Amino acid sequence: MKGESAISSWQLTVLLFLSRITYFFLAEPQPEGPQALTAAIWMPVSILASFLLLLPACLLMRKHKGKGLLDIAGERWGKLGFVFPAAFLLFAVCVLVQTACSFSYFLTSTTYPQSSPWLFILLIFAVAGYAASMGYEPTARFGAFVFVALAASLLFVCVSLWPQAQWEFLRPPVYDGWQSQLRLFVHLTLGNVEMAALLFLLPAVGKNKGGVFWRWGLLSAAVLDGIILFAAAVLGDYAQTQRFPFYAVTKIAQLSIFQRLDSLHTALWVFMTLVRLALFLEVGGKSLARLLPQKASRYAVSICAAVSALLAGCFTRWPNALEGLGWLFAGGGPVLLLTVLLPLLLLGFKGKKEAGR
Repeated sequence: MKGESAISSWQLTVLLFLSRITYFFLAEPQPEGPQALTAAIWMPVSILASFLLLLPACLLMRKHKGKGLLDIAGERWGKLGFVFPAAFLLFAVCVLVQTACSFSYFLTSTTYPQSSPWLFILLIFAVAGYAASMGYEPTARFGAFVFVALAASLLFVCVSLWPQAQWEFLRPPVYDGWQSQLRLFVHLTLGNVEMAALLFLLPAVGKNKGGVFWRWGLLSAAVLDGIILFAAAVLGDYAQTQRFPFYAVTKIAQLSIFQRLDSLHTALWVFMTLVRLALFLEVGGKSLARLLPQKASRYAVSICAAVSALLAGCFTRWPNALEGLGWLFAGGGPVLLLTVLLPLLLLGFKGKKEAGR
């Protein structure tokens, strides 16, 4: 994927930010997970650790300016370079399936309990697939609109519920054991699937590529820390009984004549899920296009969306398999493979095509 300037550095920052926030909105809390203050403290630390992990890949892409990992792998390893698009494709499909299942579960458990998960999965993939097929720019423009709406929503919730916040609910990290904190650190660092999307999509940015990581990382950490701490201060121990804590916060938020705007927040989360799905359909579609014949590559995004929708619908009936997929990402193996191990292999081992130059 050659680095034509399709989007600006700020546009990619916003897309990655919305994708990261969406995951935390849709993720269920763990009954024995760490407290909010512990998570807020470890969040900035995970950004520094992520930066160190991405150094080999950044060094590799700096040596091959304007080229992505798939291009570099093709040049260095020749036909063996198909490992990279295959790995990114499998990774993107897994993220798409997990996101769609979490999204359908959220809607069927909070808003539309009598509806079939298939309905929401098919609809969301149809729209996200269309957006991804249009390219980066339309998704980025839509993401800017969603970003502004999210900022207004968070401001509304904060102003409405600030008098009810009880900060004594925030317990210090000493209440959490070191094993719990270690799992949290691994999850925040290696469970961050947007790291792989960043490496894949970075060549599409024209200028200021180096600033994308820090803008995205710091913005995500600041907003997530605020959301986690504020939700804990408002809900207290009640948060652990809620499947979606921040949704519970929006349900009790009210300001002046505006009452119970949780339905509007739900609509906003639908938009954010669309952005996340479109983002990873870009990753999966462009990876699949490398593996298909040239005539069939134009349908790569549609194929990726259809396969992901089918798998997501099936996974809703296989809760154990879906839980296993979640643990796989939480353990950090897929992100470690794509962002660290494979770039290190490219740096250390040149294929015959590269060595013969």
